[in-house]
Amino acid sequence: MFKKKYLLIIPLFVAGFYICHFLIFVPNNYWKPEPKCVSNQSFDFSKKGTAHLLELNKSLEGKSTEQYRYFFKTFLEEEKTYMVINFRNKKKCFDVKMLVEKWDKLTGMRRANGRSYPKELYNLEWNIENGEVVYQDMHPIID
Repeated sequence: MFKKKYLLIIPLFVAGFYICHFLIFVPNNYWKPEPKCVSNQSFDFSKKGTAHLLELNKSLEGKSTEQYRYFFKTFLEEEKTYMVINFRNKKKCFDVKMLVEKWDKLTGMRRANGRSYPKELYNLEWNIENGEVVYQDMHPIID
């Protein structure tokens, strides 16, 4: 039979495990305030192959994913599914239409179109393939 002290120790151990797990695996920038949107650039995503979208992709080439913070805006259902992400750092703020083919961490968010989900996507990883910004991975969503 369990003694009463074990009934207290087990929940404390489990709670301690989850707290330590959160603190160890907390994403980059989690505790930092949201950067203000400075020099916002707007892009018309309905026009395909326009010069400003090509310029945007060109400006992102060679940039690392750590140079920005990412804020979800919406999903776009076209021939393919995209999400519009606001890229921000201290100098720039602009929206990017990002192709999504991997849904492992985004399925629930897609169903709800981001409603009731956190706006910031932490440690977002992307690359440019065939002129499109493509989602690769991110930190699991923290509610």
